[in-house]
Amino acid sequence: MMLIRFWISLIAAVMLLSASDDNSTASSFSVEKQTPIPVEQNLSIPNADNNQTKGMIGKNEKLDDVTPEDIAKERKLQEKVETEKIMKEVQERLDAGKTPLPEIKKVKIDTITVKGAVLQGQVVELNSEYLKFSLIYGSGSIRIDYTDIEQLMTEHEYHIFYKGKETTGKIVGIKDHAWLIIKHGNVEELIKIEYIDRFLLSVNEKDTLNNRLHNLFPYTKGNVDIGMEYESGSNIKRKLSFAAHVVHKVTKHRTVFDISYAYEETDTVNTTKTLNKDEWVIFAEHDYYYNKNNFFFAQLGYDYDRPRGVKGRIYPAAGGGHRFEKSRDVWLQLKLGASNVTEKFFPYDVNGTMVENGSNSYIAAYLGADARYIMKSIWLLRELRFSGQLFYMPGFENPKKDWLFRAKGNIALPIGESLALRFVVNYVNDDNPTPAIGNNKLTMNLYLSILF
Repeated sequence: MMLIRFWISLIAAVMLLSASDDNSTASSFSVEKQTPIPVEQNLSIPNADNNQTKGMIGKNEKLDDVTPEDIAKERKLQEKVETEKIMKEVQERLDAGKTPLPEIKKVKIDTITVKGAVLQGQVVELNSEYLKFSLIYGSGSIRIDYTDIEQLMTEHEYHIFYKGKETTGKIVGIKDHAWLIIKHGNVEELIKIEYIDRFLLSVNEKDTLNNRLHNLFPYTKGNVDIGMEYESGSNIKRKLSFAAHVVHKVTKHRTVFDISYAYEETDTVNTTKTLNKDEWVIFAEHDYYYNKNNFFFAQLGYDYDRPRGVKGRIYPAAGGGHRFEKSRDVWLQLKLGASNVTEKFFPYDVNGTMVENGSNSYIAAYLGADARYIMKSIWLLRELRFSGQLFYMPGFENPKKDWLFRAKGNIALPIGESLALRFVVNYVNDDNPTPAIGNNKLTMNLYLSILF
């Protein structure tokens, strides 16, 4: 019941958000359609010294055209503020008799002009729909529509992937609200914004392991989950669980790979060792989006579960689906197709006699759903990530005798850039022939998740 309520809430939230915006759908590879920076409303630019309002643009006002000279003046002003700050720190260290002096590094600043207002900070995200900009005067970031951008220049170096190509350089301009002018060395390159697949900070700017991995594998994201337990006393319990999830997206193609393993045994005094868990689940799926919202899919699943008597179960499926997308962080996709299930079982013990279960195979329909919903800035948390997957395969000939149902939901709480706590619920329901085992199994796990 817990998992069913989770899925009902998740799907309801996604559908309500999708229904609220007639233009909300996009392909699985387009980015979320965000509300651009409210340039028609009053826009205040904080002062670097006192965080108070420096200037105000009314909705019926427009500043004089901003020239490159104006941007240069803004940069010089910021450099002056940074220099005064550094000199003050140097003098304080000299007065305290401290040596050596701290290393003095020039602060790099990206500059963007939006409806006549000059903003300074750093580009933190750039995709085909919008640009995300972090201001130097405070925390947080703003989303800006390209139609509102008049000029864009960066001092940071970025790694840009587009149409199977890549380039590294600084942005020195924007043309017709649709093209970026990238400069690397003495060479300038024109890139159409709608072709950009990934936009990353160069490793020359941020040489961390996570950023290196993103630059090395720009189209791949995922997580590795690890859980362990050891109990010593009247019972000796050993438990290990491992899971990995990888998603690879390039243009119209999306590939998903999942693998999980769980092992648990219990030793009790004067009794035999009990094997509680020894199970593998391997799953792979490939989607091809032939337009914004519709796709073909092919998938393959494999189960092994010794305590439940499953020696091996293979279940390929293929079909088509439709994606409802509010944004990159909020979406639901439904799938319909056909599948084939082939399963083999271990023999089971009945009063000391081993009874063979044999094997089974049947052709089935396929009904499936996947969803994702990310809540940001909730209470004291930066974000919470909800996701889920389910599918049902009823046999065409006898659905009451042959069926396969799987449901999975997880909640992830990111901790920093590369770690998260992940709570996972798995529900299994199938045509297991062993009477003592039954058809159902519910598992809950808490993992430490490594993000990449």
